[in-house]
Amino acid sequence: MAEMRCSISLVINGGRWLQEGEALAAQGDVPRQWSLAGLQDYVRLSIGGRLGHTLEQTAIVEQRWCRAKPSAADGEAVAAAAAVVTAPHVTADDTGAGLALEAVEAAALVKCDVMVTVGSQITWQPLRQKLEAAGVQLVELLLPASGKVVVSTERVIDLRELVKRQHGNSPVSAMFKTVAAPAVNAPAATRNTVEHDDSFAANAILGTVKALAKGYGTVTRKDGRGEVQFLAGHVSPPGFEFIEVGDTVRFDVVKVSSGKWQAQRVVRS
Repeated sequence: MAEMRCSISLVINGGRWLQEGEALAAQGDVPRQWSLAGLQDYVRLSIGGRLGHTLEQTAIVEQRWCRAKPSAADGEAVAAAAAVVTAPHVTADDTGAGLALEAVEAAALVKCDVMVTVGSQITWQPLRQKLEAAGVQLVELLLPASGKVVVSTERVIDLRELVKRQHGNSPVSAMFKTVAAPAVNAPAATRNTVEHDDSFAANAILGTVKALAKGYGTVTRKDGRGEVQFLAGHVSPPGFEFIEVGDTVRFDVVKVSSGKWQAQRVVRS
């Protein structure tokens, strides 16, 4: 019997996501900036969990990052393997009334189990009906600056208020970048021996596959912090057999029971 999986189509109002993240950090409501790679993990953990799936059974099959116009901040979306879409009526002042219809509709055509929108609601009823007819569940993560959500149901989540209340708890903590850099004036030897927090909440890291063997591989991190191994079972679909030496991959680094750091949730970038 085939293993059940949960596929997710993720559509983000990039302007709102960045704007509200900066506002929360500036107000001191949360101690760290959030990150797009962390959002991906949060969606997989929370939405997949609601439907009874584990992290390994949940995959994001489509990602769209919508902006009114190109921005230097879009580089984070590119690094997270999201398609950047210039959507004229998704602006920094958008209060969450709706994403650009063409961006949402294109994402809705992707075969998936769940469609998750971030920072905007789908207000066009025919599109909602199309999703329902296709058996696609819709979950909306809203970012209202007032902290209020007009419609309060299980499929509508006030993300801004959620992180203010629970930023220290998993899976909410997955959305944040870890601040663990040593002091600028610290001696070089000290800087090299500082143990950074590379746990789940540190989010995705980029690297190049250096070597492959039966059952495991070695990847060189692009952040200059050496090499780390990964096991075949920690490669996301389509799987280990599709990874080749020289490939750029995205992954999380986790401290395993032996005390060593290991790459997990490895995705071909």
